[in-house]
Amino acid sequence: MEQEDEGREYEGEAKEYPTPKSSSIFEDTTRALTQSEAGECLHTLGKCDSGLGYAYLGLNASNKGLTDIRIIPMFKYVLYVNVSGNRLTTEALNVLSSMKYLLMLQADKNQVSSAELEPLPYLQVLTLNKNKLTSTSGISHRLLECLELNHNNIQEVTLNPYDLENLKTLELRGNILTSTNGIFFPGLTRLYLAENQIEKLEGLEILVNLKILHLRSNKISNLDGFDARCGKLNYLNLRNNEMSKISELEKLSCLSALETLIILENPIVGDIEEDEEVAYRRIVLAMLPHLIRLDKNPVLYQERRDAKEFHRQMLRDGTTFADLDVDPINTG
Repeated sequence: MEQEDEGREYEGEAKEYPTPKSSSIFEDTTRALTQSEAGECLHTLGKCDSGLGYAYLGLNASNKGLTDIRIIPMFKYVLYVNVSGNRLTTEALNVLSSMKYLLMLQADKNQVSSAELEPLPYLQVLTLNKNKLTSTSGISHRLLECLELNHNNIQEVTLNPYDLENLKTLELRGNILTSTNGIFFPGLTRLYLAENQIEKLEGLEILVNLKILHLRSNKISNLDGFDARCGKLNYLNLRNNEMSKISELEKLSCLSALETLIILENPIVGDIEEDEEVAYRRIVLAMLPHLIRLDKNPVLYQERRDAKEFHRQMLRDGTTFADLDVDPINTG
């Protein structure tokens, strides 16, 4: 699973959310899901919680132009609900709060303006991508493991770690964050913050279990926020940022588990030729000898040897990585 996620983000492929079928009937009228329609949306037959019978566990009512889904809680055995691609407001979505055993709720591409839903004690996955959220306040689901709030208008993270003790994956792509501050989740293992306006890396020392960090397409020019306490971080995507000094990468040497680093489309890389790429990779590997993959390609044995020798020569010459900031490629 990790490899699939890494590849998807490396290529910059955003998740696709199906466009609701447009109809002039839906534009100015309410649209309630009927009981018969809801019955047709049921799927995945499984055992009831009593274990003595079978019932449908999933309900997919996506892309129907709905404004009213109050019929859904009548299906008391449903554990997985998808109401993406409708016209649901926060109030309309809150009718699902009576479904105490709900495990997954997908409500992407609606008109939800607040994520402050009534707590669902067993909810593990919540997706509110492409809504009208401006804040993360009020999300309180104790067993939640995966939270997706991509492509909203969120300016800062105000999640309460005591309300989300089990959170493992947090996605906030395509918002307007300027800092990583506010993400206080020691148990978090995956963090996706691409396509924001992040300039400052703050609070990362709290993320002691983080393994995957995506910061592609932000405004990061320095790497001051990384800390040795991020000892499990092994995948870091910094593609398309504003780093102009190659010596900044030396600050990543504190990340003892780092194996994959993506830094393409930064000023320090630019549009380099093949021979220049060899020199650039040599410098980066001299700083970060434990890398297994750099940008598109895995690190070869010979590259690692050359980088080690290059670093030895630097030490003999009294050269620092900061000295290479002026013209790193030719120096390499």
